[in-house]
Amino acid sequence: MIAEEYRVLLTDPANIEIAELLLDGELAPSIPNGLIVRGDTGVNEGWSWSIDPGSLEFAEVTMEVCDGLPSHVEEGTLTTDRFCPWSAEVIAIEPAELGGA
Repeated sequence: MIAEEYRVLLTDPANIEIAELLLDGELAPSIPNGLIVRGDTGVNEGWSWSIDPGSLEFAEVTMEVCDGLPSHVEEGTLTTDRFCPWSAEVIAIEPAELGGA
């Protein structure tokens, strides 16, 4: 399988803590699950969508209907309004660079 990357904006301190645990190889709920916002990339550079930071949670288990790859969201083959990739891994935590015009 081709590795695909996407970014989410973490605003909830509890989610930041979970992401830090996962990055350190600790056990924690590991499936990011959030509402898809089409047409707004936010921090998700390279894609035409983002995850609503207010809806994001890390889950132990999710419904299969929202599992997939970032390209499935991009292509519209993932038809649900939520994205919860079971194979997701936290590979980095970076400060958000949100600019405004």
